[in-house]
Amino acid sequence: MAGRQRIGRQYYEEPRGFRDGPPPRLARERSISPRRIEGELSSRRGEIRRIHDDNQHLADEIVGLRQAMSRLKEDLHSSSQVIPKLRAEKEIESRELTQRNLKLEAELRSLEPLRQDALHLRSELGTLESLSQELNAKVQGLTKELEQQSSENQRIPAMIAERDDLRQELIRARRLLITRRMQSQS
Repeated sequence: MAGRQRIGRQYYEEPRGFRDGPPPRLARERSISPRRIEGELSSRRGEIRRIHDDNQHLADEIVGLRQAMSRLKEDLHSSSQVIPKLRAEKEIESRELTQRNLKLEAELRSLEPLRQDALHLRSELGTLESLSQELNAKVQGLTKELEQQSSENQRIPAMIAERDDLRQELIRARRLLITRRMQSQS
């Protein structure tokens, strides 16, 4: 088993692909000194300790991940129960909005004749305003005529008095003429 960032020991591979037995002995076997064996044992013990520490660290990580996974599963379960509720609420809200929209459209359709009436009344209002302006102009003209007639009417009594005076004068002149004719005939 190789440690972290270490390459495992390569054994001689047999041509048939079996690696069950111990590695083949070297052609020249030397006697290994106890110091060398001791050094190799101590290096293997260090490697075993490192592997053990790595394994312990991995086991702790696995335990932490399992705990986190159980919490995440609980969260997922609770959120999976909340999601249908949210969907139902959104569906209800969507239906309400759709119903409101349909009601507003129906109201708009029912108000369409009123809108047409309002447009018709606006056009009539325009014609009535122009007619009112024309009538105001006529009223002003008639008011001026009335003022002229009124000023003329105020002169009528003076004219009547003048006429009466002229009649009286005419009557006197006729009488005078008649009396002179009578005197000249007599």
